[in-house]
Amino acid sequence: METPAEVSERVRLVERQLRSHKVALVAVVIVAAALVARTSSVGASQGQGVQRTRGLVIEDASGQDRIVLGAPIAESSGRVSPCTGLRVNDPRGVERFAACLFNDGRVVMGFDAPVGKGDDRNRERITLVADAEGGAYIRFLNRKTGVSGRLVLGVDDKLNLEFIQNVDGKARVRRISFDGEQVADLQ
Repeated sequence: METPAEVSERVRLVERQLRSHKVALVAVVIVAAALVARTSSVGASQGQGVQRTRGLVIEDASGQDRIVLGAPIAESSGRVSPCTGLRVNDPRGVERFAACLFNDGRVVMGFDAPVGKGDDRNRERITLVADAEGGAYIRFLNRKTGVSGRLVLGVDDKLNLEFIQNVDGKARVRRISFDGEQVADLQ
């Protein structure tokens, strides 16, 4: 079992990673807003007024799709269902970040590892979700695509920190909340 100091250090690490991802997200949103504003001003200066489109693709100098905006977003990542949103690709055209609003009301942001840095069947490492029922969670996946931990706002509006691991072939969760700590098997 981890000591309180070890748990505190893990929480500090998670908070630091979350801050850096927030900064990256803000930068992407600012760039996207600037590009949309520039596109709108070009259209307005030509007397066309509002520009309407279902998608916008920003390419790099070599013609690779780097930023994709869409309603729905153009697919290339094997996403389970269509969404309205933004996808940012690496120089090889591989998704590294996406923000999507799904038809069921979920808003999801996913941060992906580079290709070859774990099991490539699912490279997502951090998922931020505001679910359709008013809840929320941040999920952390390991390099083997397993869920290692979550920060969950439950249906009771309480925040829980969950550490998940396999013990003797069974998934176990260690849940820490304001009310205390518990360890249980996952179903």
